[in-house]
Amino acid sequence: MNLVASKEIRSTQDETINDGQEKVTSGAFWPVIILAECRQSMRLTGGISTSRLKHMASEAVIYVNQQLRQWSEEQQANGFMTLNDVPAEAINDTTTLVFRYKHAVYCFTKAMLIENYRDIDTTREGEKHAQALSTQVDDLRRDGQNAVRDILGKLRMFAELV
Repeated sequence: MNLVASKEIRSTQDETINDGQEKVTSGAFWPVIILAECRQSMRLTGGISTSRLKHMASEAVIYVNQQLRQWSEEQQANGFMTLNDVPAEAINDTTTLVFRYKHAVYCFTKAMLIENYRDIDTTREGEKHAQALSTQVDDLRRDGQNAVRDILGKLRMFAELV
């Protein structure tokens, strides 16, 4: 008796993808986003090409930078020429501000990848999977927004009792 696998089997292990030295830069103030670091941090598989990842990471950088534009201009007016120069606690050989900036970019990148590149499946299982992905997108957007609000020194959430 023979067994033939009809579907390609994907590894559940982290895959090593060679993104080369691809990165997203956005001016002297902001840190460079290295695609390999984003891919590893957000557990993005080889199903996402380097060019797709770079496109969505670029869009995420634009989005985060727009939200932080006024804040960054104030920091530069105060003499801090890079985000790394802005006084903040250190964590893992960087500052909390740089860490949160990258976290925001990574979260928005993955959220956009999920939104823009999900498979189409109209079965009941496909609907359940789509709902799970929507929840993941919401969580990623929330985490990205929280990171931006932390950089701005604002509360993460507002609650009003009526």
